[in-house]
Amino acid sequence: MVAVDVDGTLLDTEFDDTLAPRTIAALDAVRAAGHVLALCTGRNTRSVNGLLEKSRWAPGGLPMVLLNGALVKGGQPVRELSKHVLEEPDIGRLIALFKACDVVPMVYGTDEDGGVLHYQTCELNDILARYIDARRQTVGAILPTADLAGETIPRALEVGTIDHQEKIATLTARVNAEMGGRVNVINTRSLLGGGAYYWAEVYKAGCDKGTGVRTLGAEVGIPDGRIVAIGDNYNDLDMFAVAGFSVAMAGSPDEVLAAADGIAPPVGEHGAARVLEDIAAGVWPPAHKGDPS
Repeated sequence: MVAVDVDGTLLDTEFDDTLAPRTIAALDAVRAAGHVLALCTGRNTRSVNGLLEKSRWAPGGLPMVLLNGALVKGGQPVRELSKHVLEEPDIGRLIALFKACDVVPMVYGTDEDGGVLHYQTCELNDILARYIDARRQTVGAILPTADLAGETIPRALEVGTIDHQEKIATLTARVNAEMGGRVNVINTRSLLGGGAYYWAEVYKAGCDKGTGVRTLGAEVGIPDGRIVAIGDNYNDLDMFAVAGFSVAMAGSPDEVLAAADGIAPPVGEHGAARVLEDIAAGVWPPAHKGDPS
């Protein structure tokens, strides 16, 4: 099974909002070669479906790990294999903690509730404003509200935000101190803002890409050692730990590069496509080990 991240791996979101033709051809080639291809992303269902539609790529039966493992879809026919849902009391407390740390909370609803993104209308930092504007144009299903703390949101898959690294670190420490047994906080470097901004994404405990990839592997009878993971950010470390072979994109954070078995060329040079092409051609990934060419 080939588990591949989307943003920063297949897609350079600083410049692109559709998958390149070479990338699509490489993904199709992996599937045609008989491998299981899975998209493993921080995006939700609506966002991935919008990307595929805009890219004019409609692969049938594509398994996916969504929202960093909060939702896993796979099987034949494709169905929900697992779902980690935050309930109303924890959602409310997370909103309060986000606001106490002077960051803007965003709440991602479940697919059953339309995959709506709830966010508070207030002054936004430049990167969060860019994210929300881009999502409004490409995904939709955005519901602004004057005060999220006054809203009743019975269930959600994620509460998250983007802000300066220092604020994200403070928020993460507070959430872990108070709610660490009930939730999982995943920090990643934003692909916008030159590395100064980070995500804090809070999910139900037990949720991460590694668990999601392992769920997909169990569904199709593929052991961990036969999983290849390709990614670029901190949220990919969990699936690197599960996979038999991991590939980081050049330009990834140092910790991600250090954890990977191989390094692909940068996303702007079709690095992931080049790795996928070799997998499809029968060149097993160790040929890439330590080789960025």
